[in-house]
Amino acid sequence: MPTPTPPQRRFEPRGLLDGALARLRQLAVVQRLEAWADRSPTVGRLREAVPQEQARGLRRRAIQLAVVLGVGAAVGVGVGAVIHIPSVESLGDFAPSLITELHAVDGTVFRGYAHERRMLLEEGEIPANLKNVLLAAEDKNFYQHGGLDLGAIVRSSLIDLQEGRRAYGASTLTMQLARTYFQLSREKMWKRKIEEALLAVELEKRLSKEQILTLYCNVINLGEGRYGFKAASLHYFGKEVADLTMPEAATLVAILPRPSERSPYRKPDVVLRYRNIILGRALREGMMTRAEHDAAIATPLGLIKRERRPDPGRHLAEEVRRHLEANYGVESIYDRGLQVYTTLDVTMQRAAERVARDGLAQLDRRKGWRNATYRLEAPDPDSATLPSWPDGSPRSGEWYEGIVVQVAPTEATVRIAGDAFTLDRDGAKWTGAATLTRLVKRGDVAWFEVLPDDEERAAKASSDRQHEASGEGREQHAAPPIQRRVALRQEPEMETALLLIESSTGAVRAMVGGWDFSRSQFNRTTQAKRQVGSAFKPFVYGAAIEAGFTPADTLFDAPVVFTGASGTLDYSPRNYKRRYLGILTLRRALEDSINVSATKLLDLVGVERVIEFARRCGIESGLPPYPSLALGTADLTPMELATAFSTLGNQGLRVDPYMIERIAARDGTVLEQHVPQASQVVQPEVAYVLTHMLRGVIQRGTAGSAAKLGLDLAGKTGTTDSYTDAWFVGYTPRYTLLVWVGYDQERYLGR
Repeated sequence: MPTPTPPQRRFEPRGLLDGALARLRQLAVVQRLEAWADRSPTVGRLREAVPQEQARGLRRRAIQLAVVLGVGAAVGVGVGAVIHIPSVESLGDFAPSLITELHAVDGTVFRGYAHERRMLLEEGEIPANLKNVLLAAEDKNFYQHGGLDLGAIVRSSLIDLQEGRRAYGASTLTMQLARTYFQLSREKMWKRKIEEALLAVELEKRLSKEQILTLYCNVINLGEGRYGFKAASLHYFGKEVADLTMPEAATLVAILPRPSERSPYRKPDVVLRYRNIILGRALREGMMTRAEHDAAIATPLGLIKRERRPDPGRHLAEEVRRHLEANYGVESIYDRGLQVYTTLDVTMQRAAERVARDGLAQLDRRKGWRNATYRLEAPDPDSATLPSWPDGSPRSGEWYEGIVVQVAPTEATVRIAGDAFTLDRDGAKWTGAATLTRLVKRGDVAWFEVLPDDEERAAKASSDRQHEASGEGREQHAAPPIQRRVALRQEPEMETALLLIESSTGAVRAMVGGWDFSRSQFNRTTQAKRQVGSAFKPFVYGAAIEAGFTPADTLFDAPVVFTGASGTLDYSPRNYKRRYLGILTLRRALEDSINVSATKLLDLVGVERVIEFARRCGIESGLPPYPSLALGTADLTPMELATAFSTLGNQGLRVDPYMIERIAARDGTVLEQHVPQASQVVQPEVAYVLTHMLRGVIQRGTAGSAAKLGLDLAGKTGTTDSYTDAWFVGYTPRYTLLVWVGYDQERYLGR
């Protein structure tokens, strides 16, 4: 049997007073008061002046008054001990949680951090549409009461008595503000109601009605992490609060009482019903005409379509977040609403992410198709959903996980976010498979790229429909819809790093720290240390030029043995493909990246001088003082290698890279401002000669494929002996670009 619900106790002041009097009698308080009265000379004089019967009545009423005052004092002390009213003085320091925003160089916000995604309205910015529906729904007497609506309290109490439960709260907007701002319990208890009432009265004393309404509109929760009507308006409708229509404003107010249960995306019918109720109240209060009401009722919710938007610069944003946490604390990131102005160029960042992903995917395809990610077992592929699917329709050019629902040798049907797509053999041509049935099966989950709509097919279909519609006497029918196509893809197992630095300022304009931030937050541009291979050779040649060598000086390329790390003659460098070219100029040796020549040059110049040159350029990691250093056996981060190359591209002027221009508080106070610092670490003529040699690497050497770009480009490739890392670092007069490819755990990349 179910456990019976215990009857709820009611607050009965009269019964409480009667009980207190009975208890006082048990404690003989009344008898003691009577005895004191008999002994008191003042009372004795009153007895002589007043008749006996009247004196007894006065004594009885005096004792009753003393008892009532004592009970009242006791009750007051008890209530004071239970009810703890927060100080409303804190409203003077009102600072709600705001979004910390990261701005790109053009001012656009590309990332935000907050526990509560809040944007503030200023006093006087609340539009009439929002104010009308808010007051109609929550507090129609807002401008008449002083914090408590006594009429609403009486009506609510009568309804509570009729229903036998505390169902209606009769809270005014001021009481709701007190509950939200001071974080009172939401449980329906007398203690909380008394606290709300007392705080509401204090708020009304200290603030104007417009100040209270503005505070309310800024602190209230409106679901999906949005706080305040300004943030909610942008989130749900993509417009400012001032542009909200009456139905849109009513939609936001409908979410307000239960934001976790009334998401207009998950439960649009529920929100629509409550929206229409609110519009009905606005009609009854004379805030809109019957015609306006009827038109508003017929209006759909009009929510903006939620799509998975590209999210550029995640790795750079994480670097900035770590800086904020280390210097200002976690609370500052998520509550103080810092404004961080970064060096990121969104256009360059998106291009960098696109080319990095495309290049890595192409490299991975050379290794062939590895199989679908996994296969659905229990759910039906026709109805199953995947957690990675976006809320809106898939976007062209984006990758999505899809479910294969039907497979034929030449065509397959794939479901992505509820939409059906076609995979044909052209979309899987890179796999080399003759039929699609050899690649995927029904229920397989794999990665697919949504291809742009075929404009020619769309135009032909439109022409066919117009032709059929214009035909006389023909049976007209709708042409079948054009089904969008996808291409089969697979996530690369390899990773990449890309860094674009403005050489003259050190500003990081683009940063790619890996294939996908959601797959790995590890930033390979700043955190990974890898062998740089031949990409280190320019510093050997730069030290040689500084020591007096010229590009026309020659070396004899032939097998040689050096003293290695063991202190014995045991290190013998070998050229790529084991070919030796005899007498070579330094220019030719650098262009073709000849290993033996680079090692001989390091030996002639001196390893310590090479290390010192590299240090001045910007390399800070450990450099082993052995002949193998010439071949890049040092483990460096991409950031420091790019810094060193940017020094060469900046005519020997070293400017350390940075990502933050300035940080400002919510009131505009500048907390941190980047101050450029530059130092001439390499003579300009040395940097010029070395740059001229590195242009030859692009025009005639190992980086010849970059020559087709048609840029004034100098640079160097780098590959380790075991083919576990591949590098390219290049620079123009303005920018320095670095790209690295490899596995997180060292593995053979392929030749």
